[in-house]
Amino acid sequence: MFFRDRGRGALAALALAASAVDGCGYTAVSTPPVGAVRTVAVPLFDNRTFEPLLEARLTERVKSRLVSTGPWRLVNRPGVADLVIVGTVTGFGVTPVSFDETHSALEQRVTITVEVTAERRGREAGATAFRHTLTGTAEYAELGDTLRTRAAKNRAIEEAGDLLAQDLLARLIDAERRPPPPESAAESAAPPPVPAP
Repeated sequence: MFFRDRGRGALAALALAASAVDGCGYTAVSTPPVGAVRTVAVPLFDNRTFEPLLEARLTERVKSRLVSTGPWRLVNRPGVADLVIVGTVTGFGVTPVSFDETHSALEQRVTITVEVTAERRGREAGATAFRHTLTGTAEYAELGDTLRTRAAKNRAIEEAGDLLAQDLLARLIDAERRPPPPESAAESAAPPPVPAP
């Protein structure tokens, strides 16, 4: 019975995942849309650091977060999206956080900084949903072996990217949930009637 139940659960999970796939993108299935946005595109981030492939890794982290927990459908083409997330990696650093008795680093901290702008498209083309500078950090151990240390550093980069993507999505959802600013009195006031000649 246990194995049959687990098999049915696996089939249900596969069916749920299949229902998330759409013709031009992917969507999370558990969270209803927020605000007027229904589709989001994430073009490849720009990378202004010397860390290779960092832009691709961060772009994929953001996309994965949107698909797994986001309330909108992820599409591949910015031209058909309601919202486009544009990112620029502006900072990447590794700093020691602990040392041994010979003053050699035992642990390092990875810090990634990204400037992100969410741009509206469609009827609200040109409007900016938000613009923020986000930072993600994670630590890894110096393992005394170049390959193992590099692998640990890569895991820290992935972790920092995940935290950054989580922060981005939370800020984006919060921005979409806020009501639009009220119109000013000058904008909302009706024009005075024109007297008849």
